[in-house]
Amino acid sequence: MIIISGTMEVAAGNEEQAKANFALAQAATKSERGCIDYRFWQSVDQPHVFRVYEEWEDKDCLKEHGAHPNMAAHRERMAPLGVTNRKLKLIEPERIRDLG
Repeated sequence: MIIISGTMEVAAGNEEQAKANFALAQAATKSERGCIDYRFWQSVDQPHVFRVYEEWEDKDCLKEHGAHPNMAAHRERMAPLGVTNRKLKLIEPERIRDLG
């Protein structure tokens, strides 16, 4: 499994449009091959900051996602919103256990 986790910011005043864009991306991406989870959350105390969390079956699926038309459309929708401070990490866990 591959995990992507991090944050990004949008310019002040663009928060509502960003939320709408993230909802579209989330709905479209969940049907892509190898997508286990794909979510965005808006910070409560810093509304211009959004958390990103993704889980993919493997690196090939993640690579396909980067080239998928859904992602291209998302990038196009986000371009005018002043996205800055993207801080994303790729995590390759060796073992994940359900602690129930």
